[in-house]
Amino acid sequence: MRVLVWATTFGADLWSLARYLDRIPGVTLRVVMDDPETFLRQGAAQLFPLKAEIVKRRWYHHLPSRKWDVTIMDNRIPFFRTSRKALILWHGFGWKGPNDEKEFWLLHHTLRRTWGDIRKPSKNLVWQAFGPWDFKHRTEVSAIHPENCVQLGAASHDDLVEPLDRSLAQPYYPFDVVNRKTVLLAPTWHYGEVFAHWGKDADLFVRLLERIQSHGANTIIRLHDSYRFEPTYLAFLEELTERFEHVCLKFKDKSPDNYLDLQVADALITNYSSIANLFYATGRPTLHVYPVRSADESFIWRELRWSGVRKKHLDKARYIWKLPPEEHGGLLARNFEDLLDQIDMALVDPDCCREIARDFLDRHMLGADGHNR
Repeated sequence: MRVLVWATTFGADLWSLARYLDRIPGVTLRVVMDDPETFLRQGAAQLFPLKAEIVKRRWYHHLPSRKWDVTIMDNRIPFFRTSRKALILWHGFGWKGPNDEKEFWLLHHTLRRTWGDIRKPSKNLVWQAFGPWDFKHRTEVSAIHPENCVQLGAASHDDLVEPLDRSLAQPYYPFDVVNRKTVLLAPTWHYGEVFAHWGKDADLFVRLLERIQSHGANTIIRLHDSYRFEPTYLAFLEELTERFEHVCLKFKDKSPDNYLDLQVADALITNYSSIANLFYATGRPTLHVYPVRSADESFIWRELRWSGVRKKHLDKARYIWKLPPEEHGGLLARNFEDLLDQIDMALVDPDCCREIARDFLDRHMLGADGHNR
């Protein structure tokens, strides 16, 4: 079988599935991405090298081809049909929505002129659902025909349920990840400043990092692509890494792989990035920052367009949630003092979220049993 991996971001489920396929005799694998050099510098790429050909995306890779049996992709589609069949592994379960047919108009349009209309039964096109809730949402809201939607869980859980020897990851960090605990702060970028609804990031980030350091722990600040943020905010974040000794800053466009971060982290703090759904598989504590003051309050929502970052005024936050924030697999902080208390709990009691994380995975993501691939 000849498999083409069409990667927008080569990580999480796409990377884990590629790792699995790379080990199967008789499978020829090619990975097409925008920046293979950056990916190959990542710790995960060096610790777990692929035999597969990894190439930089060029215009001719979009051309029609009969060479490949299947194209596996995340959220962007080639301009033309590059294989007989196609599998879409959407990039994260997450809470953000609504992911309705209107929002997915370009995706539907591109699929219609390549592999066919996914709203109709097809033998050539499959959309992966993480579980029964996701299947219902994709078929009833995203307009994926039920015959084209298959519940597969998350391939990345198969790698995350098995703890990594942290000494293997140590060369890729500027601080001790073996003997010191580590907190991963990985917010989504759509809400702007992480703590704007509670105060100023300039003040609250300092208090947060001071609390983490009081436990003798490191902090990894992992953010989306650096070009999505204002220069002044980037400068502020860089200043934090200079001010605090055991803090490192990562951006997705410069450090695309998050697998090692998830493995060395003893706790995760996020305002509902889909990275939380991956971290649940470790059983370690996830602290969820309620992302707005009120679900019924207007706010500014940020989206990335071809022309750059677009800010959109929304009357209610509920509009952009497909799954309510109260539905999660860890702890929920509705104010900053709650968050500080939860940091204390997470770093003292590593099992405080294990049961609720397992419950979320069982209900929404087929249990993370190590057999999703």
